Amino acid sequence: MSKRQEIDKILTEFTSGSIAADECFCLILSLCGLQEIESRFLTLIQGLRPRYGELYNRLCNVYMGYFDIKPSQIPSFLPDLDRAVENGYYATDYGSNNIGFELDMELALKLSEQEYTALNNGYSKAQTSKSPGFSSKPPGFSSNPPGFSSKPPGFSYAGALKTGSNPMPVTFSAAKPLNNQLDNVKHTYTPVKTVDQLACNSKDKTEASGTAEDSIGQNSDVTEKPKQKRKKKKNRVDRPLSNPSVIFWFRRDLRVYDNPALVAASQSGAPVIPIFLWSDREEGPQKTLATGAATKYWLYMALPKLNSDLNNQFNNSIIYRKADNYLNELLDLFKSSGAKTLIINDVYEPFLKSRDDKICSVLKSKGIKCERHHSYLLHEPGTIKTESLCMRGMGSVTHFMEMCRQCSTSPIGLPIDPPECLPAGTYRPESMPLEMLDLGKLPKRKDGTVIDWAKIIRESWDFSETGAWEALQLFLNDGVRRYEKESSRGDQLNTCRISPYLHFGQISPRTVLCEGRHMKSPKFLRKLAWRDLSYWMLSVLPDLPSEPSRPQYIHQRWSQNKTHLKAWQKGNTGYPLVDAPMRQLWLTGWMNNYMRHVVASFLISYLHISWVEGYLWFQDTLLDADVAINAMMWQNGGMSGLDQWNFVMHPVDAAMTCDPKGDYVRKWVPELAKLHEDFIHQPWKAPPSILRRAGIELGVNYPHRIITELEEAREQSLRDVVEVRQKFPEMIDPKTGNDLVRLPSGVRVPVITRKEFKYKTSNPDGNENPHNAVLRGYRGRKRDELVEFFNQRDFLASTMKECTSRHENGLKQMDLSFL
Repeated sequence: MSKRQEIDKILTEFTSGSIAADECFCLILSLCGLQEIESRFLTLIQGLRPRYGELYNRLCNVYMGYFDIKPSQIPSFLPDLDRAVENGYYATDYGSNNIGFELDMELALKLSEQEYTALNNGYSKAQTSKSPGFSSKPPGFSSNPPGFSSKPPGFSYAGALKTGSNPMPVTFSAAKPLNNQLDNVKHTYTPVKTVDQLACNSKDKTEASGTAEDSIGQNSDVTEKPKQKRKKKKNRVDRPLSNPSVIFWFRRDLRVYDNPALVAASQSGAPVIPIFLWSDREEGPQKTLATGAATKYWLYMALPKLNSDLNNQFNNSIIYRKADNYLNELLDLFKSSGAKTLIINDVYEPFLKSRDDKICSVLKSKGIKCERHHSYLLHEPGTIKTESLCMRGMGSVTHFMEMCRQCSTSPIGLPIDPPECLPAGTYRPESMPLEMLDLGKLPKRKDGTVIDWAKIIRESWDFSETGAWEALQLFLNDGVRRYEKESSRGDQLNTCRISPYLHFGQISPRTVLCEGRHMKSPKFLRKLAWRDLSYWMLSVLPDLPSEPSRPQYIHQRWSQNKTHLKAWQKGNTGYPLVDAPMRQLWLTGWMNNYMRHVVASFLISYLHISWVEGYLWFQDTLLDADVAINAMMWQNGGMSGLDQWNFVMHPVDAAMTCDPKGDYVRKWVPELAKLHEDFIHQPWKAPPSILRRAGIELGVNYPHRIITELEEAREQSLRDVVEVRQKFPEMIDPKTGNDLVRLPSGVRVPVITRKEFKYKTSNPDGNENPHNAVLRGYRGRKRDELVEFFNQRDFLASTMKECTSRHENGLKQMDLSFL
């Protein structure tokens, strides 16, 4: 292949979007050499100019920056440029894209010619030569500080969020503004920009000298002046963009990185008006409790963080509106702003999807374009079909993942970079103060004092997009090593606390998948599949939050004991392993997945209280409260879901798995902190003298157990399920004994059924239960820890262990090596 062909191949990759302008320049530089590129680069890329004017401009920017070439050295001015500028119009204003791009480039060169002379010798070619190592890889966390990418000169979004400006070294790319990268230079400097960039980066201009507005309107000379403190301008562009504004509606996508709809808005060539609407009624039916107190408080804290990011990065801000009806509010916004396009990322709850379909239908009938993008899940629920796969096993994550493999119409892809700009435009509707949305409203006592139930929540979480990246990195750098075997531990941070950030879209599932793939933790990545599964199930069974997926289970007996329910909600059951996570939930809005299983098992299998009550409490108190996930998991725990849990957590013995030393209980139930680990999970067994020394008086400063006969309670739960199954024999598959479920299509399919239910149904009078589902915890933990201790410290024990391992594995590997 000739050199010219290789250059053409590189340019083809550049125009297709496979590589960035910086990378394209570096590839051609490495192919041709420094001297040839300095003298012939513009000739080599001349073929781009007619069809790809904007891309041509970007390469010119990189070229001039790399070689420190002044605009006067490029003899490519259009003869009529000065007259066109003088007359006050651009070719782009009249829709001629090719000519417009040329004019944009030439105009930028003309406007920047004098300003380049103001750049002192301190900004040398030695500095610019550090920029060829470009990469399009999204920000990663392999070995860098939180939120920083391994690509040296590119955009590190999380780092930029912290500083309010781009913290990276200077890069000569049209994709990034350079002004605030030159703070160490003593003179004002404006790099070559296209007209669109001049509109996008109005924040970077100073009132001291050399703006495009000054050059066009006054044709004034630019004199060298000392650097002055920049004054923040209002959210506007220097000249109105020719296209009508677009409205970008923030919902559960409160991020800038890997936000396809936001990028689409930025590339529209029009001013962008970001909005956030709020209405409890519009967010979901009352029975779903889609907007609990905890989730609303997270929004109250997260929205100002996002607004600050938009302001710092793009000189734009969110317009807040409280509305009784989103459609009417949107119509008012379109009327007042003159916008002609709505851009959103889809949400997938059936009631929200129906609402959005109606909104888009009405807007389209009024001549308003609606663009909808996919980013909230890895797979859109509507693309997952069951026709290609047997329905047996439906509801399990394994079955779902196989459906995804067979039905996937497009690859998940890689995360995309943040937008280059979000021009605010001149005409913006009015915004309400965030406080008027009543998201963070706290209750008051009769004397007027505030009940600040969110104090510890504020102290425990970073509500920003940067907080999401840092939480993910903390896990990938540390907790993931223990996650496969010890994810259940409540006393150790072995789990990834990103669930609230995922729920509100402050980090995308695609980003989590991309960052976590190299950590070799399939158990962790499998959680993303569970998340997608829950939304697919909600799309198939819209009543999942309130109605049993196995309709016959609506006849299951449930206790109506409100005292027991209240004790469970407040963490006063008398069982420390249940009380600790419920108090953690109340104070911080979160608990790990294993603890959620513990408290759910106690409510359902021991207190016999309906899963619906558990679902509603979690929806109100969890920061990551998600209708689809909560409904699916509570139904599965409540025996009526498509994938019945094949286990029940024992409220005492499960501590050997999740809190073997009692440290978790000591943290969240401090009245038991002085108890020895032998009694901390069952204080009722401690001798009175031990209780006195620990300062504990049962029934006074720690409650008595609300139930005492655990085995009897569990047997009653089994009998309640068997009674339902016996009452509806036609809903049992005669071949497998599994429950049958009638799908909306009318087809009845067998679903996963717990073995002990099937056994008890066929042997109702039997006392034995060979399939007992109660998990007694990691009962051999002390023995295994002792063995591991000696294996690490005792020479003889470690030698014996090594010899045994070699005997079991080494000989087989040695034999294979001779083949």
